[in-house]
Amino acid sequence: MSDDTSSCDVILKAMVAMASADGHLDSREVGLIQEIFKDCTGNALGADAVARAAHQNEAEDIRDVLADLAPSLDLTTKDEILCAAYRVLLADNRVAGEERKELHEMARALHISEIHLSALLEELAASLHE
Repeated sequence: MSDDTSSCDVILKAMVAMASADGHLDSREVGLIQEIFKDCTGNALGADAVARAAHQNEAEDIRDVLADLAPSLDLTTKDEILCAAYRVLLADNRVAGEERKELHEMARALHISEIHLSALLEELAASLHE
């Protein structure tokens, strides 16, 4: 992942939004969010920080944040955001319709085509099965 802390903050918000899309954050999702954030920044993230990010997300819609940032983000960062969100979507081994809808709306906000998103998720799914 990118070393840019601000992109990692956006990734954190996207992951938390995805985990919350089905109405709750479960412990597997929180653990995965912490793991991905550590990979991104090299810093540990406590469960309380995940809860704070969830509270911040209540004040601002992640799709609006992504749409505002989209012109300044490179494709690699956009892909990182979507891959991190998708990994969280898969964390509870149940894909809720709300989660799938949230992922597609995030992609639209980032100006990512459905074709690109499908290819990205297919590649990620293959790498997760290895």
